[in-house]
Amino acid sequence: MADKPFVPVEHRLALTVPEAAALCGIPEKVVRAAVVHGDLRHFEKGSTTARIRRSDLEDWVALL
Repeated sequence: MADKPFVPVEHRLALTVPEAAALCGIPEKVVRAAVVHGDLRHFEKGSTTARIRRSDLEDWVALL
């Protein structure tokens, strides 16, 4: 099985909560709270991993 190619965080279209927080320079707990409260749109990959579309993250940050 071939390894997946490495894509830097700043070029990914979907991010995990820690990746989104690091990219924005915002504490992870703030991003996670926004996901939990429905302020930041996300989708579930598998049963537990929230992914945030980059466009949704940019829209949310613009409102801060």
